Amino acid sequence: MENKQDINHILQAYLDQFQHEDHQQLLHFLKRNEQLYDRKNFNGHITASAFIADAGAQQMLLLKHKLYDRYLQPGGHIEKGDSSVLDAALREASEETGISVANLIYIPVYSIANVPLDINSHYIPANKNKNEKEHIHHDFRYLFVYSGDKKIKVPPSEAKDAKWVSLSALAEIEVSIVAKKISRLLL
Repeated sequence: MENKQDINHILQAYLDQFQHEDHQQLLHFLKRNEQLYDRKNFNGHITASAFIADAGAQQMLLLKHKLYDRYLQPGGHIEKGDSSVLDAALREASEETGISVANLIYIPVYSIANVPLDINSHYIPANKNKNEKEHIHHDFRYLFVYSGDKKIKVPPSEAKDAKWVSLSALAEIEVSIVAKKISRLLL
């Protein structure tokens, strides 16, 4: 798993590409925390997610989140067995969609392979059922292409629903910056 120095290197490579993006919240977190992945670190923690495009690069797969009741990309917490944040994104993508890892092709978007397509820091409300306080997820988002047909069966334990959404429609569901990045890379 990447250590703090590795994550700072990944973040710097990312910021070299997207100098206009503001990641002060993540930089502040990295300066003040050693437990980068611990989901019980309520100062925040790094998570991983996957944008999954179809083979024709026309649509992206979104899952209806069970808790938030919104369509989002698959993703979640880093686990001890993950060798990297990228590995965690691939594992989460497979677990949450039911798609075999063999059918998910990672698309490196920069010369450094483990630099994500997007980084997003966002607020997570307290969850009394899990005894979790409010905190921040610093989500490292990677791009994959799905090589199979679009008839997937999402495990009901993972999501309420799944749908393929056109890249042009992504702007309407709060991921317009990511849609532009994906379009530029795949089209």
